[in-house]
Amino acid sequence: METTRASVTRVHNAMLGGTDNFAADRAVRDHLLTIDPGFPNAARDARAFLFRTVRYLTSAGITQILDCGLRLPIRENSHTVAPGAEVVYASVDPIVLAHAREGMPANAHVTEANISRADRVLSDPTVRGHLDFSKPMGLLHVLTLHHVPDHDDPWLTMAQYIEALAPGSYVVLAHMRDPGPEHELAATIKRVGTAYREGIGTGWPRSTERILDLMPGLVLLGPGLVPVGNWRPDGPQTSNPGPMQRLFVGAVARKP
Repeated sequence: METTRASVTRVHNAMLGGTDNFAADRAVRDHLLTIDPGFPNAARDARAFLFRTVRYLTSAGITQILDCGLRLPIRENSHTVAPGAEVVYASVDPIVLAHAREGMPANAHVTEANISRADRVLSDPTVRGHLDFSKPMGLLHVLTLHHVPDHDDPWLTMAQYIEALAPGSYVVLAHMRDPGPEHELAATIKRVGTAYREGIGTGWPRSTERILDLMPGLVLLGPGLVPVGNWRPDGPQTSNPGPMQRLFVGAVARKP
């Protein structure tokens, strides 16, 4: 099992103060903290966004979820806030998979599949065995697609996922935003992207327009594509958001 090279999932776990990480992951985290000391707040906002959106989906009657991005710790994931839904996670991180296989609740399942290959995920026996694609479901891509390079065409990937969904399904998306060269945070997001790519080999912030292009043919729900902490928050903000809190953006959209 590789522990000397950082992984996306474990760096995020380290950013949240978790223990499921190694020195290489903490080194990337520490580099990111030199760029934005408030980065952990952005990570917490993203996790809270995940939970709020999953609660929204279940309140809308969704009873099955395909979550492309199992997180650490395993106990803090979509199935935590949707105990009545059937949840299938896809991941290729061996440490994440090892933790998951130690024990999941009856409604949660995990498969080893590359989320950037929609064809493989959608044909996976675990996915097909537990999810009914003739009925509405939730598809989650929370802080995943900015780790898929342009040359792997995440737009085609998402089009394939969305085509497979039944009408009435929902897509939850969160992504690093590049606000453009004239923006006050332009230098920050450039440094963050570089830190990710140098540390884990991936990390490509994208413009608002290119992020919205990842949800073709869907109806965007209010308040639209906004900083993840601003998507239907449980209460008012108590402090001014830091740079990455403004640059992690998310949305929920419905397939008509």
